[in-house]
Amino acid sequence: MFLLILKKKFKKAILLSIAFIGLIYFLENNGTINFFSPEFLITFVMYVILFSICLDALDKNKLLGLLMSVSLLFLPPSIFPQFAGKLFPLTYGIFIIYLFFTYAFSMFRNWKNNAGL
Repeated sequence: MFLLILKKKFKKAILLSIAFIGLIYFLENNGTINFFSPEFLITFVMYVILFSICLDALDKNKLLGLLMSVSLLFLPPSIFPQFAGKLFPLTYGIFIIYLFFTYAFSMFRNWKNNAGL
């Protein structure tokens, strides 16, 4: 299920990740971006995964997809400097709840189809 989400939304997620990371570096007034550092690679992969999940949620429910997209603003400390490091559990909690809900819903549909209800 998770790999199917990544496979379907991969191209759009990469473009959104590049744009979002560019926005973050613009807001931080950081003149140099070290593309070959492990931190950049981890950040880029994390945003690709999160944006692909956001796009999947946006296809299923517009309000939920919008909520998940807005919650991505809680991750970088440069956007809300007074709450640096305090808001990221909200984002991860929302994404984990969404993934568990979609997995449970697919398990329920599978059970319903196999049980003959």
